Amino acid sequence: MKKYIYRLINKLGYKIENRQHTLDKEMVYLSKFKIIENSNLLYRARVYVKKIDSFYPDLKIKNHLNGFIFSFSDVSIFVESPEEIFIISEVFVEYDYNFISTEKCIVIDIGANIGISSLFFSRLPFVDKIYSFEPVSETYQQAKNNLSLNEKINKVEQLNNFGLGKNNRSEIFIFNKEMKGNTGVRGLLSPSYAANSNNFIEVEVSIRDTSEIITQIKNENKVEKIVVKMDCEGAEYEIFENLTKSGVLNNVDIFMIEWHDKGSSVIEEALKKANFNCFSRNLGPNSGMIHAYKN
Repeated sequence: MKKYIYRLINKLGYKIENRQHTLDKEMVYLSKFKIIENSNLLYRARVYVKKIDSFYPDLKIKNHLNGFIFSFSDVSIFVESPEEIFIISEVFVEYDYNFISTEKCIVIDIGANIGISSLFFSRLPFVDKIYSFEPVSETYQQAKNNLSLNEKINKVEQLNNFGLGKNNRSEIFIFNKEMKGNTGVRGLLSPSYAANSNNFIEVEVSIRDTSEIITQIKNENKVEKIVVKMDCEGAEYEIFENLTKSGVLNNVDIFMIEWHDKGSSVIEEALKKANFNCFSRNLGPNSGMIHAYKN
């Protein structure tokens, strides 16, 4: 009788899955990393672990503090949340910030988070130096530690514990260490924070004038191409307002931007007026990517 019911359900286009069997298979797969502590954290991020493992067969995972050190190729990264494992996959597997240049480049990493993208850029042979910016002190410290784990490849000239924006000021961010990558001026507009609206603290951060900082970097690196990676959780709009008004937008050769909540059109228009070619795609209803290069 049971077989007949299964056949009928399959004919109707449905599928019955044994959830416990699936769980057991996942646990058997994860057991290859011989994790003793924090196995629940690894299980919650298993989709991204598999992606990284399939791309980097030399992947090793070991317990460290309240999280793990992921080691693959020539990189080691300390993570303590599923979100951070997702970001490794996004940067090192999906290649969200990959680019190729025949000339030496300076990368400005706005929204460095725990240092994952800065480490990705460090591996690119045409990248000469990286200037990184992370305003939240706890996240900045984790980025600093990750860079120290990778002294052989690390090209970060400066890791700065402040963010970039339209002016010099102090700002209050909401913060949860499980979702560091969603922390910024957008606050509860972040779906992750909106779903955990009672589970965060407030932290004070320092914001600096973007045009002043990029001008200073350009003056120190007059020959190299300037590449700006921007994933700063809503601050991208005030940054573009600042760069457009000052004319410093013209000092940048390549942009890689993740936008949030307010759409891409304002940023695209500013880039087009400054003679950039743009490639734009949506990542979801309230975020997307823009890649642009000077014409």
